[in-house]
Amino acid sequence: MSDEKKEVQETKVEEQVEEIKVDTSLDDEKRTGIKEAAVNAGAMAVEKDKPVTEKKDAMPSFFVDKAERRKIDVDILSSKDDGRILSVSWTGLGIDFSAERVYLRHDVMWFDFTIPSYEDMFSYRQRSAKFHKEAGQLLVDKLQLRNFMLVWHLKDWSLTDKDGNKVELKHDDDGSLDGESLKKVYNVHPTILDVVLTRLEKDVLLV
Repeated sequence: MSDEKKEVQETKVEEQVEEIKVDTSLDDEKRTGIKEAAVNAGAMAVEKDKPVTEKKDAMPSFFVDKAERRKIDVDILSSKDDGRILSVSWTGLGIDFSAERVYLRHDVMWFDFTIPSYEDMFSYRQRSAKFHKEAGQLLVDKLQLRNFMLVWHLKDWSLTDKDGNKVELKHDDDGSLDGESLKKVYNVHPTILDVVLTRLEKDVLLV
């Protein structure tokens, strides 16, 4: 290899390394998922605004119930002409869309998830960890972690096809989405899944 070609190749490699450069200033929680505290500020604000009652306090849910579902609702605004998605937001934000409904279509869609146990999260984090030479340690790939949440914990949704028919999700015997359903999930508008998963992570204190 000539010196000129070698220099070009080395430059390309350096550019690629620069593109995947890891921020080593991140704290342990963002790198590994290990945290010292977790707060669902949104849910606490909702509880604060509820009227005070004299009912007996419910006992804390210290243990994960495998049968329990966590429902995430999102407001979706789309073009009335071509159906193009124009806005996605968590329903709990309490936004009034009455003005937008005049010129946009407004739909509230829901997604049902089961809650991961510590054993689940331990496995997901372990399988999502990748060694980054620059950081000198294993870092958890958040995108891969979210993928596990979809594959193993998304149980149902209200999404429909272009004809308005509900798109059904099917699961294999082990509880994971089957191949056909997974393809459907991966074809969902990415912003919708981003908002849903961000809300889920906050709701079950995964972040």
